[in-house]
Amino acid sequence: MSNILLLVEQKENRRLLLEWLAVYYEVVLPNSTENSDDFLPFNQSFDLAIIDGIALKRHWQWVAAQKEAEHPVCLPFLLITSRSDVGMATQFIWQSIDDLIIAPIEKIELQARVEILLRSRQLSLTLKLSHDQLDRTLQTAQELNEMKTSLLYMIAHDVRNPLNFIIGTTQLLKKYKLTLTEEKTEELLDKTQAAAKGIDLLLDDVLLLGRVESGKTGFSLLPIDLAKFCNELVGEFQNSLKLKPENDRVTLIFINKHPSAMACLEVSLLRRILGNLLSNAIKYSPPNTEVIFELKVTETEAVFSVQDAGIGIPAADQERLFDSFYRAKNVGRIPGTGLGLSIVKKCVDLHGGEITLISEEGVGSIFTVTLPIAKPAKNQLSPATP
Repeated sequence: MSNILLLVEQKENRRLLLEWLAVYYEVVLPNSTENSDDFLPFNQSFDLAIIDGIALKRHWQWVAAQKEAEHPVCLPFLLITSRSDVGMATQFIWQSIDDLIIAPIEKIELQARVEILLRSRQLSLTLKLSHDQLDRTLQTAQELNEMKTSLLYMIAHDVRNPLNFIIGTTQLLKKYKLTLTEEKTEELLDKTQAAAKGIDLLLDDVLLLGRVESGKTGFSLLPIDLAKFCNELVGEFQNSLKLKPENDRVTLIFINKHPSAMACLEVSLLRRILGNLLSNAIKYSPPNTEVIFELKVTETEAVFSVQDAGIGIPAADQERLFDSFYRAKNVGRIPGTGLGLSIVKKCVDLHGGEITLISEEGVGSIFTVTLPIAKPAKNQLSPATP
């Protein structure tokens, strides 16, 4: 159960907050509820602090110290303020406070903001755990330790954008819920879900990298219908592409001449291979271009190719393209961690397969993955779930 600190001097607000929050959370109060001047030293741990303007003015140094002590883990502070006081807020307050709520407080809005901020903290804690795992794996090499620092910076950047989108969309839905059409509401919810899924996939990539590097990746060959698997994966990407403005879309085309193609592969790793290749092809392609995904199956091999008309990869970068954290010099401001292709290569290697690249800067790229396949035995014909 999450711990919430109430540092609120206004008695009625404090009473309401305690009553509402105690149902779902462990509420922590200062030693003195009559005067926050008397609450220091305060040594109890908490996951979120709710503070009003009076207490913030008195204890801004303590707030800054608590946030610094928790860095890089997020320790959120929620400010209760009046509408008139918002315009008087100083720049320092915005550096110390993660969100605010306008009095009088509505219970549903309070719960939404608390849940969003607690989710932010949980995500940052997950990132910290990922950091610790990477640190144990890479501690023997100074060069890899430097890469770890770069990775954490890029992950924090990649998480912040969708997280801010989720927070902003939630606030928008709350504020305009009575005026938004059902279609617009569904669109915002779909985009919010896509942003959350992007964060989840990023964290999965980090954890998978740690498992692969430490040799703890599970590997279990299961029967799978490759045609069905690829069709479903393409469908997921096409649904995501529909969320983008029509004039900013990339068209994904799947070419397959095999109505059904049963084979034994490691399903979760295959999804990482194809998912990362398709995601990269779409991300680095300009609007109104095509990404072509093709499946070919022989008696002994499954061949997957992904072709785009994107920015291409400079020849000088192609040799190191599958190194962890490495990114080509021409990516500009396109976000990324440099993990995707590294994970693809490691998953292909675990299958005993091969990945090749043909690319020209400014023209596009073709990635081809060849995996050896084993035909399932007759008692293994039930396909694995993709």
